[in-house]
Amino acid sequence: MINKKDNSFLGYLVSENEVVNMTQKQFHDLLKTNTDANFHSENIVYISYRTGNTNLISEDENILKKHQDDGCLTFDNSQHRSEVYNKLINLFLPERRKTISECL
Repeated sequence: MINKKDNSFLGYLVSENEVVNMTQKQFHDLLKTNTDANFHSENIVYISYRTGNTNLISEDENILKKHQDDGCLTFDNSQHRSEVYNKLINLFLPERRKTISECL
């Protein structure tokens, strides 16, 4: 689990509550800002927040924590992140999948 008080490795830091309450445009802007800054693992966490799926949130936070602990995204962690992203994105309606994917 990530330490949410330690923001030294997070991209544009927002809380789960803030992400859930964003408009779709604000959410897309967050994803685009993070993508431009190479904060892809943070984006996966934020996307999971939008689903409310506690298992995926925990899994994504653990991926981000490992990324931070390792100092880089290892091949295994990258593969795991991709697998979780594929599960995650399929929880959204097709239109939302498309718009989220366009932001990454």
